[in-house]
Amino acid sequence: MSLEGGHPLLLQPQEVVGSFRLLKRLATGGFGTVFLAETGGFQVALKFALQGPQDSEEGSQVDARTLKEVSVLHRMTHPNVVALRGYHRWPHPRTGYLFLVMDYVEGPTLSDWAMEAKPTARQVARLFAELALTLDFIHRAGVRHRDIKGSNIIVRASDERPVLVDFGASDHACAPVITDGRPPPGTPSYRSPELLRYWLSNPLGMARYDYQPTDDLYSLGLTLFQVLTGDFPYPPDLPAAALLGGIQAIKGRTARSLNARVPRALDDICGRLLRLEASERYQMGADLYADLSAALERAPDSWDTPLFNTPPPHDAVTEESDTYFDGNEEARELRRWTRSQERRIPGAAPHSSAPTPSVPPPPGPTLGLAAPLPPPMPWWVARRLAWRRRWERWLRRLGLRRDG
Repeated sequence: MSLEGGHPLLLQPQEVVGSFRLLKRLATGGFGTVFLAETGGFQVALKFALQGPQDSEEGSQVDARTLKEVSVLHRMTHPNVVALRGYHRWPHPRTGYLFLVMDYVEGPTLSDWAMEAKPTARQVARLFAELALTLDFIHRAGVRHRDIKGSNIIVRASDERPVLVDFGASDHACAPVITDGRPPPGTPSYRSPELLRYWLSNPLGMARYDYQPTDDLYSLGLTLFQVLTGDFPYPPDLPAAALLGGIQAIKGRTARSLNARVPRALDDICGRLLRLEASERYQMGADLYADLSAALERAPDSWDTPLFNTPPPHDAVTEESDTYFDGNEEARELRRWTRSQERRIPGAAPHSSAPTPSVPPPPGPTLGLAAPLPPPMPWWVARRLAWRRRWERWLRRLGLRRDG
């Protein structure tokens, strides 16, 4: 079946786009949708831009950004970076929506892997050491990813190595300017303190932010924190001023304070990635790799203990399997975040900044126990309300107001 017109969001499995037969939708974000497709007996991933050059001025920017992604990916060949095979337009070859043809990387996102595989500290350190070298490679090539997070990293099923994907927000030194003085695209919750300061001090976009490797490494630190704890160090869904206030208010809130199974050496590395000042963080991925490698060489057997317990049966969520996933990546990220609190180790102090004493990890829950009675209010609603009340108190103390 072939379409002579339409929108990428209307495409369905088994439809044909050029020489590609669509198999299933893999993900949908704010600017693109990704399909698994087949051509000549090979499987590929097709990433469609959701706006075209004829749609509007914003559509022209999306089109230009997609072409920039093509340019960025053409500059790099690396086993831990998704490979670009080509790009086309659909349904019209000159004015249609751009779509990129990329290698299909089979495997879970890093966020899903952390929840499903129950990794040990050693596995996490090895994986992030490889990510550190990958970032070092792309940064030395003049590329900035600008949207590092768990859903943009695939843990390849064939060898459990990380692959960096989705360069839609990326930039490189020779690329044309698209956003002028506005903050670069990406996920606001993963932005560095210095980028948030720029955003707040430059509301009219009179100057362009100079994105640095330390910005990507800060985002990697947030991703590591989430993998180690199942949580964010501060409430993520806040405006820029509140986010910056939250970052400044979390001194002492370490990964180890939320999860006693996080080794102290790995906790220290994560803490350095999240320092408030860029000059105090790792400056390049190679520096991070060196510290992770040294920690792994000295790691005792306790690093082979899973960071989390296996959840009881009533915590299983079938909607996250590929069979039931509707392709809305942003909605899945929200569901994942609201469930993350349940993954904490029993006995850990969730909001305490006090250091955790060196004690054996507490026992995990036993499978097969009866599920507790449900609370009168859904737990995730209660938790989000508690977060809001807590941080509104902090904002009042800091003299900050939510900027809506």
